[in-house]
Amino acid sequence: MKGSGVEFFRRAVGALLIGLVVAVSGFAQLIPDLVITNADVRTMDARNPRADTIVVAGGRIVAVGKKDSPAWTDGDRTVRIDAGGRLVLPGFDDAHVHFTAIGRQFFSLDLRPAATPAETLAKLEFYTRFLPAGRWILGGGWTAANLPSKEKIDAATRAHPVFLYDATGRNAFANALALKFARIDEATKDPPGGAIERDAAGTPSGILTGAAVGLVRRFAPLDQTDDTAALAETASSYAAAFGVTSVQDMSADDNAELYRRLLQTGKLKTRIYDCASLSEWAKTKRDRPKTDDPFVRQGCLKGIADGDADSTRGLSDEIAAADKAGWQVMVHAIGPRAVAQVLSVFEHVARTNDPRDRRFRVEHAHGFRPADLRRFGNSEIIASVQPALFADAAGRGLDPLRSLIDVKATLAFGSDATMIPIDPLAGIAAAVETNPPRQRLSVEEAVGLYTKGAAFAEFAENEKGVIAPGRFADLVILSDDIFSIPPARIRQTRVLATIVGGRVVYSAD
Repeated sequence: MKGSGVEFFRRAVGALLIGLVVAVSGFAQLIPDLVITNADVRTMDARNPRADTIVVAGGRIVAVGKKDSPAWTDGDRTVRIDAGGRLVLPGFDDAHVHFTAIGRQFFSLDLRPAATPAETLAKLEFYTRFLPAGRWILGGGWTAANLPSKEKIDAATRAHPVFLYDATGRNAFANALALKFARIDEATKDPPGGAIERDAAGTPSGILTGAAVGLVRRFAPLDQTDDTAALAETASSYAAAFGVTSVQDMSADDNAELYRRLLQTGKLKTRIYDCASLSEWAKTKRDRPKTDDPFVRQGCLKGIADGDADSTRGLSDEIAAADKAGWQVMVHAIGPRAVAQVLSVFEHVARTNDPRDRRFRVEHAHGFRPADLRRFGNSEIIASVQPALFADAAGRGLDPLRSLIDVKATLAFGSDATMIPIDPLAGIAAAVETNPPRQRLSVEEAVGLYTKGAAFAEFAENEKGVIAPGRFADLVILSDDIFSIPPARIRQTRVLATIVGGRVVYSAD
């Protein structure tokens, strides 16, 4: 396939960067921003598959090699990471998420499933890992059986006011920070019709009953989910904790400018390919945005197909017009009728419009007819699949992945978070353990579809997806070698560090 002019320009800039680096006295004078050593680097680059050292400057990889490579001159700001022999991979690229919805799930805590105080505390600690400091933790569902002590909750939520209703909705718990907002202390009197429970020393225990609930409720926000910037910031922190350095946002909510503002304030840790809605084509066709921003890119439209024959003409007209203007089009399709409908429309538009590198995508591509299998390979239409979303009770994928590979279909992996957690390792495990066994992929194939396969699906294969000079320094360090451990242990592997543009954005420490 021929790349676009933008892709050619990127390749040229990458080549120029490497040329300049090589010219600097055999690398000796280069002062890197980041050097990773003593690593088990799986580059996903067939030309240089294994290495132990990565050198980064200016947000990009400038060298990938062995420990006997030329020495580097550290500067005052050079960060060195000794990986301790751990596995280093390209950062994961999730090809299908709903980004702000990921953040929204952290703005309401449901404690009903928690059976013990330890489970409640674990939920609170999980939320505080991702919520911006100062955000309230709201929700409810606690009982006397699953509520930890105020001291334990305070220790876990120092940066967050906590206000949680009990299972009856009549009483509430407030942590120290929430009580401070409400100016509740040892001297505060119980309001008529309510009580501030206290310990033996007279200190408020955090439990408020009856009218006392209102003392804190008036300070707590009614709804934090209208703060889209906070949702996106939370989602970005969450993604980083799972080694996800890039996402392709299928929400079609036109948040690109908001994401760029977060980037300017240092709160965005994730590269985002932000898709608009295909149904908004009439409003967007005159102003197709550029896609050359290294962090927040646009240029994709997402639609939905239901397999109804009466809708085919309208869907075809919208896709044909969008495609003619140079947009990338991707359509949600689940089930034999919907997938067949989208394949037919894509094939028709590709025949009718001028030839170009369009990379049409069927999102989910689940449950298609066996007769449509070869259409993916023959048409170069991308199957954007989520192995862990469509899985059995044991987490084993159900899609015919090996059959798609065998017909030379182009695949990209994602999660469809928030339908399931964003965790790429769960997706890789699902693909490796696919049921029936004849459809299973190797670990290398599955990792490749979560890195370079997903990068190709967003026209970014020349910028990321492999660890090679000139590419973005987007990396993940894992606790275990997922290429050698039993597949069942892949889900238990932890992300130790996530690096985006040469900057550590998540560390398990």
